[in-house]
Amino acid sequence: MFRHVLCVYPYPRGRSSITSFPPLGLEYIAAALRSHAEKIDLINYRHERRPSAQPFLRPDTDLVCYSINWHANLGLIRDDINALPPGVTAILGGRTATNDPRYWLDACPGVNAVVCGDGEQAISELAECRPWPEIAGLCFRGDDGHVVFNPPRANAPLDEDLLPARDLRRHPYYLTSKGISTGIKIDKVAGSRGCPFNCKFCSFAVNPWGVKRRWAPRSPESIVREIEQIDADLIMFVDDLFTHQPDRVAEICNLLLAKGIRKHYIVNARTEIAERPDVLRKMEQAGFLALLIGVESTQDATLRSMGKGFTIEQVRRRFEVLRKSTMVLNAYFIVGNIGETEEQMLSTAPFARSLGVDLIHVSRLRSEPHSGLQELIDQTPDYHIDAGGFVYSDRYSSAHIAGLRKQIDRWFHTPLHVARVVLKLIRAAHTGIALKAALTMPAFLAMLLATQLERRVCKWLGRPTN
Repeated sequence: MFRHVLCVYPYPRGRSSITSFPPLGLEYIAAALRSHAEKIDLINYRHERRPSAQPFLRPDTDLVCYSINWHANLGLIRDDINALPPGVTAILGGRTATNDPRYWLDACPGVNAVVCGDGEQAISELAECRPWPEIAGLCFRGDDGHVVFNPPRANAPLDEDLLPARDLRRHPYYLTSKGISTGIKIDKVAGSRGCPFNCKFCSFAVNPWGVKRRWAPRSPESIVREIEQIDADLIMFVDDLFTHQPDRVAEICNLLLAKGIRKHYIVNARTEIAERPDVLRKMEQAGFLALLIGVESTQDATLRSMGKGFTIEQVRRRFEVLRKSTMVLNAYFIVGNIGETEEQMLSTAPFARSLGVDLIHVSRLRSEPHSGLQELIDQTPDYHIDAGGFVYSDRYSSAHIAGLRKQIDRWFHTPLHVARVVLKLIRAAHTGIALKAALTMPAFLAMLLATQLERRVCKWLGRPTN
């Protein structure tokens, strides 16, 4: 039994447009430790004036768990871990820690172990004092000082009886952009794990050891039971693919409607959901507000090399159905794809407009471990990977591709277009979320206009923009 456990999400507030959602994975870890600790605290540095674990350590703190999921602020996180007092057990987890556990064990002498992959079962076994060599997925220092890599943990679905420890939140979470709060309370739900597809730019379909992470859903009943306990207006499903089984989606909607639950939801989807307009209507009735859909490219050759499983013609045909929905449509695109010209990359904005997309999110092609992209790059001599993992070519540098990404975003998200999207959101929402969106719309538009003006001034002065 631990006396005091401190769970840390070590990322301070940055200059991101949208504030972060709750650290759901860390809240699952805290929930798994409940029966093994007298007291648990969970801190999110985004909400703390001083981004450090020091003010939250107590004389009886005997376990500190860090969730390291992103590449940002790694030096600050390392220093924070190294400032922990001697005698405190320090366990790391999260995607970034999983990808390079040896780095963290070498850089942080006080770290006892790194949990690789999904952590709820491993942290429970550790708390139960199971011998460390028997804990699958654990990486630690052996008696001889050498790093021990235990065999990987088998992929497992979420425990339907284990819910995130939301009661440990020190602050509520509101949808906020550029420091402007909408007053809309937000939360996250995990309805499944894994993905049935194998897109070559994505590493979420495999576990940290490159083994296929099969799609494993929770039951509709357990998902709706959890939603009933959430007081947020807006819920983001973190599923890699929420719409994989349309009949299951319809069942979730039916349960939400039967119980009279009036919330709004954002989910990841694929274009195939257009083949089920009946499910789209059901989702609208149940309060689903937005679909986040991966399109990735305007070129068939790129889609084939990525293994996306659809063509541009299919995308166009499916969006003829999707754009009739009252749900907001966000399309994901990638710039810097292998073999694409600048003209083809810049065609993203007009292509998205022709589809009837409301929002786009443009990212740079990045090579992740076990995604399969490394092999493709090795076969293309003119392409390389920079220190940040981003793909570039002899023809287009990393900086040039980053500039194209910003240009596409600027061309698509004009103030007038964003105003139309906000109005669509208000029409789609049937509860108090609509009033909150309406009240904050002028502030968002003013923020957007100020951002556009800032970009133009910086361009005139020759200064970089964020």
